[in-house]
Amino acid sequence: MIKKLFNFFKKNTEGEEKKKMFSRGATVGIIIAIIIVVLILIFAWPGFFRKGASNGNTESPAKLKVTIITKKDCPECWDVSLFTNALSQYNVKISSTSTLYYDSGKGKDLVKKYKITKIPSLIIEGDLNRDANLQPFWQALGDIDGNTFIFRQVIPPYVDVASGQLRGRVQITYLTDSSCPKCYDVMLHENALKNLAVPTSDRRVIDISSAEGKALITKYGIKLAPTVLVSGEVSEYGNLADLWKQVGTVAKDGTYIFTNVELMGTYKDLSKNKIITPPVATSTPTQVK
Repeated sequence: MIKKLFNFFKKNTEGEEKKKMFSRGATVGIIIAIIIVVLILIFAWPGFFRKGASNGNTESPAKLKVTIITKKDCPECWDVSLFTNALSQYNVKISSTSTLYYDSGKGKDLVKKYKITKIPSLIIEGDLNRDANLQPFWQALGDIDGNTFIFRQVIPPYVDVASGQLRGRVQITYLTDSSCPKCYDVMLHENALKNLAVPTSDRRVIDISSAEGKALITKYGIKLAPTVLVSGEVSEYGNLADLWKQVGTVAKDGTYIFTNVELMGTYKDLSKNKIITPPVATSTPTQVK
């Protein structure tokens, strides 16, 4: 699984193939955003979220009632509709969808009853056992209490119910080198991060020749550029933390620094002030299908 995710950071030397890779990755990214903690379902069962996954089931659809527990005015919170849209690809009928704020009367009651600690979350009631194909879905993503499913694997950014604070904020810093027009496009990392469900809206682009760029190079001992740094509550993204062991390092202050730049293409060795173009791989990188 990690090997396949690792290839999101790997440049494909053929232009058209590269486009296909990131196009396919974008689709996978949507799925990861829905079930970030169960990536194995995606890679082991590629058709898990594909329409018609009920294997020709012609039975009447399972009727489900969805209640969304969320916080008012939380534009940074993960989009719950990604989950419900994926669910609708099965032999189900969502009869009603309602939204409650976690600090409202009814919201508080449900949070207490089902011991919800992170929001946005969902409570789904109805024919949970109607379609056998949905059982791995329920088991992997939450708990079932009678005829009620409680979504537990909440995706960051989320609100911690106990503190009311938003968790999972990250900042992306793209470190560029304007003196190296042949160097790889550092913005390719944005595709990879999105594929791993990491929000990239809070980003900045800094050139190594600027005062801030030089300060970052000194602070983190950066020897190769271009590169990307991810800071903030990165630990909330477990899949990224696991993957980073393969492609980079983590500084003492928790900043993630991408170091395997040779995977991306041409780069500069800053200590030698030398531009390096890695040899072209003889085999095509494994791609997520």
